[in-house]
Amino acid sequence: MRKFHPNLTAYDNVEQLENFTEESFKRYCDEKLKTVTQNVSFISDNCVDSSWKGKVCEIGSGNSKLLYGLENEGLLTKGIGIEISRSRHKFAEKFRLYMNSRKVRNLNENIFDIPPRKELDLVIGIDIVFQLISPLSNDAEKKLLLWIKKSLRKGGFIILELWDFEHILKLLQISQNKLRLWEEFSKNDPFEFVLASMSLNKEKDIVWEKLFLKRNSKERSKFINILRPYSPEKIKSILELNGFGSVKFYKKWGNESDQAPGEYIVSACKL
Repeated sequence: MRKFHPNLTAYDNVEQLENFTEESFKRYCDEKLKTVTQNVSFISDNCVDSSWKGKVCEIGSGNSKLLYGLENEGLLTKGIGIEISRSRHKFAEKFRLYMNSRKVRNLNENIFDIPPRKELDLVIGIDIVFQLISPLSNDAEKKLLLWIKKSLRKGGFIILELWDFEHILKLLQISQNKLRLWEEFSKNDPFEFVLASMSLNKEKDIVWEKLFLKRNSKERSKFINILRPYSPEKIKSILELNGFGSVKFYKKWGNESDQAPGEYIVSACKL
């Protein structure tokens, strides 16, 4: 695997603790917990049954807000967050102390450098993390699905949040490879805006450039993601070819407002 791939270092300086005071850190964490309410409800409604043991792994866990949200609702007995960004891992660890979490373990690792877990009920990847890992190498997609399959118990769930190919193409036509306002953050975030542009590379993956503008400052942060688009038909075929069944698609976690245009959720079970 190429160590210099931009996806491996893109989030190195995200959620730097030095950008927060103690009070702004707490407000930020409280706000982030609220954003996973519908994710937690979705998991409760679609995954939790008599065989559920509460063992969950999140790939690309970031600040681990989802795992803490599951623990808060009594749905977690063992949570594993795998996050390659050192700054986000440090943030997640302080977040863990703030939550007094006793059931979440945060790993600052590349998923391919650690062995599969054992007998998990759920492996989840939200915020298009699957589409960020699959371009890392020619076999990254297959290796990732094998890692997940080995980690799950029979009947255990995989849940992915993805963007479809059609929407990405429309975004490319709109952006014309120019920086445009992508998102405005809440007042609790140390960054105020992010500008973005998109283009296609020779592998037909999306090159997504982002420029973050810090609040009340001239400081900027820039990084690039390589994003592999998946249509629902394509991901269904891939999951089935790699030993998963009962593939289901959802347009939203909860309310319509929680999904960006073109985002969708797919779940499947280990056969």
